[in-house]
Amino acid sequence: MTIAAPALTNTREKKSVMKLLARKTRRLTREDMEIVEALEAVKSDMEFLHNCFDHTTDAILVDSLVYELKAANLKYQYYLNLCKEKGIVHGGVSF
Repeated sequence: MTIAAPALTNTREKKSVMKLLARKTRRLTREDMEIVEALEAVKSDMEFLHNCFDHTTDAILVDSLVYELKAANLKYQYYLNLCKEKGIVHGGVSF
Protein backbone atom coordinates (compact mmCIF):
# COMPACT_ATOMS: atom_id res chain seq x y z
CA MET A 1 0.00 0.00 0.00
CA THR A 2 1.41 3.36 -1.03
CA ILE A 3 0.60 6.49 0.92
CA ALA A 4 0.40 9.62 -1.18
CA ALA A 5 2.20 12.72 -0.01
CA PRO A 6 -0.09 15.61 0.91
CA ALA A 7 -0.64 18.08 -1.88
CA LEU A 8 1.28 21.29 -1.58
CA THR A 9 -1.22 24.10 -1.87
CA ASN A 10 0.87 27.18 -2.31
CA THR A 11 3.99 28.18 -4.15
CA ARG A 12 5.88 29.00 -0.94
CA GLU A 13 5.46 25.41 0.32
CA LYS A 14 6.56 24.01 -3.05
CA LYS A 15 9.66 26.21 -3.13
CA SER A 16 10.52 25.28 0.45
CA VAL A 17 10.28 21.56 -0.29
CA MET A 18 12.27 21.90 -3.53
CA LYS A 19 14.96 23.86 -1.70
CA LEU A 20 15.15 21.19 1.01
CA LEU A 21 15.43 18.41 -1.58
CA ALA A 22 18.11 20.34 -3.46
CA ARG A 23 20.13 20.84 -0.27
CA LYS A 24 20.05 17.14 0.55
CA THR A 25 21.55 16.17 -2.80
CA ARG A 26 24.38 18.72 -2.66
CA ARG A 27 27.85 17.27 -2.20
CA LEU A 28 30.05 18.66 0.56
CA THR A 29 33.08 20.66 -0.48
CA ARG A 30 36.36 20.68 1.41
CA GLU A 31 35.37 23.98 3.03
CA ASP A 32 32.03 22.46 4.10
CA MET A 33 33.82 19.50 5.69
CA GLU A 34 36.16 21.84 7.56
CA ILE A 35 33.15 23.71 8.95
CA VAL A 36 31.47 20.45 10.02
CA GLU A 37 34.72 19.24 11.63
CA ALA A 38 35.07 22.55 13.50
CA LEU A 39 31.46 22.26 14.67
CA GLU A 40 32.06 18.71 15.92
CA ALA A 41 35.31 19.74 17.63
CA VAL A 42 33.58 22.58 19.48
CA LYS A 43 30.77 20.21 20.48
CA SER A 44 33.37 17.79 21.86
CA ASP A 45 35.06 20.63 23.76
CA MET A 46 31.71 21.64 25.25
CA GLU A 47 31.06 18.09 26.44
CA PHE A 48 34.52 18.01 28.06
CA LEU A 49 33.95 21.39 29.73
CA HIS A 50 30.53 20.30 31.04
CA ASN A 51 32.16 17.18 32.50
CA CYS A 52 34.85 19.28 34.18
CA PHE A 53 32.21 21.68 35.48
CA ASP A 54 30.26 18.79 37.01
CA HIS A 55 33.32 17.57 38.92
CA THR A 56 34.87 20.88 40.01
CA THR A 57 34.36 22.34 43.47
CA ASP A 58 36.91 25.15 43.51
CA ALA A 59 35.19 28.52 43.05
CA ILE A 60 37.94 29.98 40.84
CA LEU A 61 37.87 26.98 38.51
CA VAL A 62 34.08 27.10 38.37
CA ASP A 63 34.24 30.75 37.27
CA SER A 64 36.85 29.90 34.66
CA LEU A 65 34.77 27.03 33.31
CA VAL A 66 31.70 29.25 33.07
CA TYR A 67 33.60 31.67 30.80
CA GLU A 68 35.06 28.83 28.74
CA LEU A 69 31.62 27.28 28.30
CA LYS A 70 30.20 30.63 27.21
CA ALA A 71 32.99 31.04 24.65
CA ALA A 72 32.53 27.49 23.36
CA ASN A 73 28.78 28.03 23.08
CA LEU A 74 29.33 31.18 21.01
CA LYS A 75 31.72 29.29 18.70
CA TYR A 76 29.19 26.50 18.35
CA GLN A 77 26.44 28.99 17.43
CA TYR A 78 28.75 30.62 14.88
CA TYR A 79 29.54 27.34 13.11
CA LEU A 80 25.93 26.18 13.32
CA ASN A 81 24.73 29.41 11.68
CA LEU A 82 27.41 29.03 9.03
CA CYS A 83 26.17 25.52 8.27
CA LYS A 84 22.60 26.78 8.01
CA GLU A 85 23.60 29.62 5.68
CA LYS A 86 25.48 27.25 3.39
CA GLY A 87 22.78 24.57 3.54
CA ILE A 88 25.23 21.93 4.74
CA VAL A 89 23.77 18.49 5.38
CA HIS A 90 26.08 15.96 7.04
CA GLY A 91 25.23 12.42 8.04
CA GLY A 92 21.58 12.98 7.19
CA VAL A 93 21.45 15.93 9.58
CA SER A 94 20.52 19.31 8.17
CA PHE A 95 21.94 22.21 10.16
